[in-house]
Amino acid sequence: MKTHKKPANGRQASLKIIAEQTGVSMMTVSRTLRGLNSVAPKTAAKIRKVAESLRYRPNKLVEGLRTGRTGMIAAVLPTTLGFYEEALRSIESSLDKLNCSLILNMVAQDFGQDAMREELRRLHRCIDLRVDGVILRPVNDDANAVYFNEVMERGMPLVVIDRKLPDFECDFVGTDDRSGGGAAARKLLSAGCRHLALLHAGTRISTSRERREGFLAATQNSGASVCELDCGSFLADPAQLAGFFESGAAKSVDGIFAVGDLLARDTIQVLKGLGRECPRDFKVLGFGRLLLNDPSSVRLATFDQHPGQIGEEAVRLLMDRLDNPGKPPRSVHLPAAFVAGETL
Repeated sequence: MKTHKKPANGRQASLKIIAEQTGVSMMTVSRTLRGLNSVAPKTAAKIRKVAESLRYRPNKLVEGLRTGRTGMIAAVLPTTLGFYEEALRSIESSLDKLNCSLILNMVAQDFGQDAMREELRRLHRCIDLRVDGVILRPVNDDANAVYFNEVMERGMPLVVIDRKLPDFECDFVGTDDRSGGGAAARKLLSAGCRHLALLHAGTRISTSRERREGFLAATQNSGASVCELDCGSFLADPAQLAGFFESGAAKSVDGIFAVGDLLARDTIQVLKGLGRECPRDFKVLGFGRLLLNDPSSVRLATFDQHPGQIGEEAVRLLMDRLDNPGKPPRSVHLPAAFVAGETL
């Protein structure tokens, strides 16, 4: 039985080695292993047998130079995955079904100039690796087009998830945050709350800004009073919260909407320290369904953003962008679903 000579010095089998051992040209080997039907069946069978015996694996980088596709997709996400963990699993699973590989880049900072510099460095790394496209959760949604200048110049497909980039045209997948904020207001009003508090993370982050806008619009003609606190981020400062709820109109609050679950959780704890119990003295709604597996937290009434669907849609848009680069940018807004809890 004839055996095939394996590459010396641990070298990976190549098209050249397979061609030498089968007595055909490298072009014939390439056509066969790419699944083209232009090679005689007997020759093709011989080539595939040798390739299998040598444990040949195609070099994606070399193939990418020929086809313009490396089969590699990058995701740039925060190191504190939280909400994005399910989205990441969905992205990886969707890419695996398409025989594509995921390259994960993680940004430690979450907001501000340092975060932008860190994010940009990772985007440039993706460009250097010649990835086919990028799925990005931006650290700042107010970055202008100049920030993404090299991405634009190279025509690299970019899909943004969760936070929008209003000054940069690209595909987007996220939650219908404005509608979600409006739904939160209606839930509190229908529960009988008339003195409402709105806790948000500022207006520079689109998710916080749009949830706030939806909430305020839905309460405008309700007859309910609304006081609001800009917490500056999705993480609460207990001293800031305590000061807010001990002063002014916030003293009589009976319904609270926090634009993120962590803000809602910390608010409940702060008010408990002030002698107020939820839902006896006030009702609370969060957003994000982030505390599902947190045994230390009360079962929070919140909204599920379906991050798995966001990941799937991001991959779908990216692949469509690769095949149709001239299409206008598209935005997909998925509805948030109310999740009942003990706080409402």
